Amino acid sequence: MRPASEESTRQVLEKPSELTQLVTEHHIDSKHQVKRRQTFRYLKRRAANILVLGSGDALALSFGIVTAGLVRYLLKGRSMGLADFIDAGGSMIPVWWWVLILAWLVGAIALNLLPGWGLGAVEELRRVTWLVCGVFSVVAITLFLGKSGETTSRLTVTAAMLVSGPLIILFRHVSKNILLRSGRWGLPTVVYGGSETACLAIRALNEDQGLGFIPVGVFEDDKTPGVDTVEDVPVLGTLEQNSRIAPAAVLALSDSSRHDLVRMLEGPLSNYHRVIIIPDLMEAPSLWVQPRDVGGILGLEVSVNLHDPFSRFLKRAVELAIVVVTAPVWFPFCILVAFLIWIEDRHDPIFAQKRIGKSNDTFNTFKFRTMVPDAKTALETALRESEDLREEWNANFKLRHDPRITRIGKLLRKMSLDELPQLYNVLIGNMSLVGPRPLPIYHHAQLPEHIRNLRERVRPGITGLWQVSGRSESGNDGMIRWDGYYVRNWSIWLDIVILVRTVRAVIKARGAY
Repeated sequence: MRPASEESTRQVLEKPSELTQLVTEHHIDSKHQVKRRQTFRYLKRRAANILVLGSGDALALSFGIVTAGLVRYLLKGRSMGLADFIDAGGSMIPVWWWVLILAWLVGAIALNLLPGWGLGAVEELRRVTWLVCGVFSVVAITLFLGKSGETTSRLTVTAAMLVSGPLIILFRHVSKNILLRSGRWGLPTVVYGGSETACLAIRALNEDQGLGFIPVGVFEDDKTPGVDTVEDVPVLGTLEQNSRIAPAAVLALSDSSRHDLVRMLEGPLSNYHRVIIIPDLMEAPSLWVQPRDVGGILGLEVSVNLHDPFSRFLKRAVELAIVVVTAPVWFPFCILVAFLIWIEDRHDPIFAQKRIGKSNDTFNTFKFRTMVPDAKTALETALRESEDLREEWNANFKLRHDPRITRIGKLLRKMSLDELPQLYNVLIGNMSLVGPRPLPIYHHAQLPEHIRNLRERVRPGITGLWQVSGRSESGNDGMIRWDGYYVRNWSIWLDIVILVRTVRAVIKARGAY
C-alpha cells in the first residue's frame, strides 16, 4: 500500500475510458440503487463480450470450413477444377454453415465459453476442444442421417474440425485483447480483504486478466488513514460498505471464521452478481477442483491427475509421438549446430551433466555446450573478482552476464536451442517435453523440502511452467511457485498450454540468458 493524492490516483488508473469513469464515480449508494445499476452494467458487459467473442468464434469456424475446402482442392487439384472446389469444398458454407454456427453458439453459452469469465487458459482450451469435437460430430451424424454424405466430403468435415480448434483459440485471444485494450473485457471487480490478502488477490487478477475480473476498487477490513490505494487500485471504504462501480467482488480474508464469511455473503456481498471466495489454501490444487454439495455443506473435490495411469500413459505416448514425428526436422538441425560449436573451439559440442530426476534418481542430461571448455575455472575466477557476481550466483545459481558463455552459446541460450539434445532424454525416458526444470544436485538441495518432494513425483521437462513464466528472471522464487503449481495441477491440457507458451517465449526470447 502507499498513500496517493486524488490526482496521482487518477493518473495511475488512467485506463480505457469506461473503467476510469467507473473508478472515479465510487459513490456509496443505497441497496436498491446498487442492485439496479450493477444489474445494468452486468448485462451490458455480458452482452458486449458475448457479441465480440461469439463473432470471433463464428469467423474462426468459417475460416476453418473454407480452409478445409481449400485443403481438399489442393489434394485433388489435378482432378478438380475451381468450380468443383466451390461445389465440393465450399458447399458446406451455404448449406451447413448456419447450423454449425448455431450449434457452436448454443454449446459455447452452455459451457460458459461465452463470455468465458473465470476460465483460465487451460480450462478454456479443454472446453473448446471438447465442444469442437462435439459440434462437428453432430454435423457429421446429421449429414449421414440426412443422406448428404455422398455430396459432402468427409475429408472436408474432418479437416474443418482439426483446423477450427486452433483458429478458435487464436481468434478468442485476439478478441479478448481488443476488449482489454478498449476497457470492455470482463467485469469491473472490487476486492474485499485486508491489505496483504487484497494485494495478493489484485496481483493474481492482474497477472491473468484473461479471467475477466478486472480490479477497480478495494474495501479493507481496517482502512488506514491517508492510504488511498492498494496495488494502485483505489480504496473505496470498509468491509461493511458496497459500491455501484462493479457487478463482481472477490472476498480475500485470511483467518476469517465461518460466521464472518456467512455474514459477508449475506451482507454487503449479496449485492453483487458474482462473488469469488479465495480460501486460505494458497498451495492447494486449484485447476481441477469441483464444488460438491455434501448434505447441505459445501465440499471441494480435488482430482489428482498424477494418480490416473491412463493420463500418464497418454502424456508419454503423445510426447514420444511428437519427438519421433519431428525428428526429420530437429535431428539434422542438431548436427548443424554441433558442427558450428566444434568449429569455434574444436572441443566436444555436447555437454552432459548429472541432474535430479523422478524419484530423486540422477541421470545425465544432454545440452549443446554453450560455455568455454574450462568453464569451472572461468566461473571461480569471475566470482572471486566480483562481489556483485557472487551475490547474483548465490541467489539464483545463474549469471545474467556469464563470462563462461561462448559467442554461439549466447545465441543458443537466448533462443533456448541449447536444450535441443534433451529430445534424446525424452526418447530414452528420463525426461519429458513438459515438466519441472532438471536441476543439478547442488541447486535441487537449495529448494524447500516440500518443493523437492513435489518435483520428484514427475519427470523433469525440457520446458515447463517456470520457463514460460519469466524463466531466468523469476529466479528460485518463481521456480518454487510455478513448479509446485505444475505438479499439483498437472494435466494434458496444462502441458498443451505450456508448449504453446514456450513457442511464444522462445520467439520473444523473454527471460532467457
